[in-house]
Amino acid sequence: MTETNQSTQINPRLLIDPDAIASRLETLDDAPLCDSCRNAVIPVAADAVRLLIEAIRLWDALSVTRLESANRLAAMRAALHAAAEGEPDPLAYLRHEMPADCSDAGWRR
Repeated sequence: MTETNQSTQINPRLLIDPDAIASRLETLDDAPLCDSCRNAVIPVAADAVRLLIEAIRLWDALSVTRLESANRLAAMRAALHAAAEGEPDPLAYLRHEMPADCSDAGWRR
């Protein structure tokens, strides 16, 4: 089995520009609107703000999760190599990457 060395990007590119969207929403907030336009625009703008906040929160969570996954994959590979080389505790690499509050702590030393 051959292992190819691929350049992997930890975080996907965010396809929106949160700063530009926030700026447009602020511009819209300052724009003079008639009452009927304001009644229609304000709820949509509020929804857009909530969507923007949620998109940023989810992107941040994805970034953290992808980094954790990459670190655990590296630890798995290190443990396999350590076991193949006869190291006395190859699982130490995995234990290092497990969260401290791991619910199944029976295998931890």
